[in-house]
Amino acid sequence: MNKEVIINISGLQLDAGTEEPIELMTTGDYYLKNGKHYVIYDELTDDSQVVKNRLKISPKVVEVTKKGASSSHMVFERGKENLTYYDTPFGSLLLGINTSKIDFEEKEDSMALHIDYGLSINSDHVSDCSIDVSIASKQQEHSDCTDSAQ
Repeated sequence: MNKEVIINISGLQLDAGTEEPIELMTTGDYYLKNGKHYVIYDELTDDSQVVKNRLKISPKVVEVTKKGASSSHMVFERGKENLTYYDTPFGSLLLGINTSKIDFEEKEDSMALHIDYGLSINSDHVSDCSIDVSIASKQQEHSDCTDSAQ
């Protein structure tokens, strides 16, 4: 996979019968180190502040580190609940992440990741969530578009 990648993130948060979808498409950098995949990208908040994100992906554990207006280090590990503090401008929240499923597929120029998890705040279950992440080499993504146009 190339260093420059296109990242698509889509998620769904189910909370008391309501669904809250999220979607993000951005570019970032990819590298492989000690058998783990790293993806680094920036995200803009609603008030135009930059949050720096790092995904650390292995087949059984996924870590998401956010630094900026809101900071956190979330660990997704199937069958385990991991606790972390989610720092916001208004204070810190204790998050519990109880991961029920991690699916990871790796190809030569792309990766796909799916995670199902429960989310608790200060020990109270608040929602069931899922997230899908697809990562593709920037040149591969472009050549796919060019090939289909011909």
